[in-house]
Amino acid sequence: MGGDELNRVERGGNYGWPLVSWGKHYDGRAIPLPPTKPDFAMSTHQWTPVIAPSGMSIYSGSMFPQWRGSILIGGLRAQGVVRATLDGDKFASEERLGLGARVRDVRQGPDGAIYAVTDEAKGRVLRLSAAPR
Repeated sequence: MGGDELNRVERGGNYGWPLVSWGKHYDGRAIPLPPTKPDFAMSTHQWTPVIAPSGMSIYSGSMFPQWRGSILIGGLRAQGVVRATLDGDKFASEERLGLGARVRDVRQGPDGAIYAVTDEAKGRVLRLSAAPR
């Protein structure tokens, strides 16, 4: 419960799961926090309450030039797309694009639009695009 993480994957890196976490066991028992075990790699960011991340991609398109380099994360619990930015290796900010549906995957299309796949009985592919100028 809680503690979804964004990690910069490093060769040989050990991020501690299930020995440490920013969340708790589902039965409510505590899990030691990551800073208590400095031999594990620290997460770049964590979410509590959770976003329930699913698909993820890094935006490089031209439709949203200010978003280049942003990390786009499908959010099942967040019910949309979470756009995260980094400043070097450090987490800088996040923006939530609420879509009112659990998002299973998110990708950039060849046209620079963002496509989100919903996790519903009759799932949809949503196209997010910039308004014409």
